[in-house]
Amino acid sequence: MEYTELSAYDVPPGEVTAWMPTAEPSAWVDDERRMSHNHELHLDTAEAGSWIGSIMRLRGQLDTEALGLALRAWIGRHEALRGTVEETAAGRRRRAVAAADVSVTTTVLGRFDGEDARGCLSDFLADHIDPSAWPYVVFATVADADGFTLVFGADHGVMDAYSQLLWFEEIASLYERALAGEPFAELAAATTGSHIDHAAEERVTGEAMSLESESVQAWREWLTGPDGRLRFADFPVTGITDVPASAEPLPQASMSQWLGDPRQARVLGELCKSAGVSFQAGMMGAMAYVLRAQHGVERMRFVAPMHTRYTAEHAAAVGWYVGLVPITLDITGAQTLPEVAARVQAALAAAKPLVPQPFARVADLLGVDDAPHFVVTFVDTRFISGAERWNEWDARTLRAPVRADDEVYLWLVRDRDGLNVSTRYPETVAAERVVRDLIGGMSGLLEEIAQPETAELEGTA
Repeated sequence: MEYTELSAYDVPPGEVTAWMPTAEPSAWVDDERRMSHNHELHLDTAEAGSWIGSIMRLRGQLDTEALGLALRAWIGRHEALRGTVEETAAGRRRRAVAAADVSVTTTVLGRFDGEDARGCLSDFLADHIDPSAWPYVVFATVADADGFTLVFGADHGVMDAYSQLLWFEEIASLYERALAGEPFAELAAATTGSHIDHAAEERVTGEAMSLESESVQAWREWLTGPDGRLRFADFPVTGITDVPASAEPLPQASMSQWLGDPRQARVLGELCKSAGVSFQAGMMGAMAYVLRAQHGVERMRFVAPMHTRYTAEHAAAVGWYVGLVPITLDITGAQTLPEVAARVQAALAAAKPLVPQPFARVADLLGVDDAPHFVVTFVDTRFISGAERWNEWDARTLRAPVRADDEVYLWLVRDRDGLNVSTRYPETVAAERVVRDLIGGMSGLLEEIAQPETAELEGTA
């Protein structure tokens, strides 16, 4: 599975149709459940046109009635997609609409060749995703004689990466069931917990926090720079975020690269197991190992998003189930990859208790208005429902283009097809060189440890 921008997806030529969820104003009712601090911060800071989503291709002629039922049912099954937040004189108010009251309207946008079809999709998603206005998710199709491409874009406030990945199997199954004649009531029956309930519980956790809370103190210490300011740590290689001052931030470059095949992933897994560390620690350890080899970096700090899907009922729900933790990694004296990975494991373990403590509440208490500069995420997608069919569906998770002068994001993925890294970074010559060298170094390291002569898995010095 690759996580890229839409510009990297091969959209076929065909008829592009927009599919927009709608509901009558009279159908909305007040919902007393409170928003999470994270959602409030998102509403305060997110910009219209920023979205995440997924895209896939389904074979067979598009059945518009069946797809309409499937899209309505998917929204109906997940409360996060059919709730909204309204600004009132008394503050923000959550409102909701019943599954049966959501409709989906279609508008044919035109027939285009592949490049123009992709541009049409990109413009449509950017123009119709707004964190302050429902619907928080919109869809589009590109239909031709052999099948159709289906894409959605959603506000990040109601969706995380797991939600993007879970969508493929769920929507394909709903479409197949709709084609078979199942009624809407059965298709829309909820099978997961509600993220709105999860958010209300997270609100309680956040309100119990104070300046004296251990989590807040830990973040304060991590954020405090030499000058006493509270600021997120930068990418540890100097120069790549030093860009000329401009009226607005530079566009971020985006890249996805396969680091290793399934055999190399398996060898790394055995290496991690023998060292008593997680695969996540092994992947992040490979990153740190290469940064030191190439740039002499032995101490680095980054933010690691981790999931908050703690109960089975929320495992397959759509929503923002993410906590941020601050990682401080010192690999001084650690010579081999297993030794470096052990340092990562210890750093992750030290930070893990902070996952349930919403960072948005930390930011509120400390008065932090900065955003993360260096973020490293790890996701294992092998066991997500439907993963065995992703290649058949040409499935891809997507993110919208971003502007930022000082952000470097790495998404490390273990997939059935091997190991992948997706990244975005400042669109500068220096950043391009550093990031490409890092990815090339990680790929070379994984190839090295998988060679027959390193079968004893001692790692590299």
